[in-house]
Amino acid sequence: MREPLVSRVLGISLYIIFALGIFGTVTLPFMLEFYIGLFRDAYYLEPGYRAFIIPFMICVAIPGLWIILDMLRMLRSIPQGPFIMRNVRALGRMGVILLVIAALFLVKCFVYFTFLTMACTVLFLVCGFFAFTLSNLFGQAVIYKEENDLTI
Repeated sequence: MREPLVSRVLGISLYIIFALGIFGTVTLPFMLEFYIGLFRDAYYLEPGYRAFIIPFMICVAIPGLWIILDMLRMLRSIPQGPFIMRNVRALGRMGVILLVIAALFLVKCFVYFTFLTMACTVLFLVCGFFAFTLSNLFGQAVIYKEENDLTI
């Protein structure tokens, strides 16, 4: 059976995002210096800003890459049937990671507040809760699927 077009496009997009994420994480200090050079603003010139923002962005990027890897693994399971415990665990793991990222953004709200940082905090919280909801739904689907497979 051929993989649907949507799955192929999504898979290719995730691989591209993953590659760009690795590139961005590795080159982050250089990209940040370039960005600050382009957009001179008093906000970026505060003492300690660079010392805070680089570790913060790395601490957000690495879990983000992990989420993309989990999404790619889930995408590969679709042809065999997505309702498996591995996907339930992956969704639960994504929920935890998203809540950790939300906590990191909340810390950033107290250190360097912007409205975008606050919006990202709320967004990651909602996405984390959504991942937990999907994990529970997939868990129930796995139970129903296993019961159905036992029924002749």
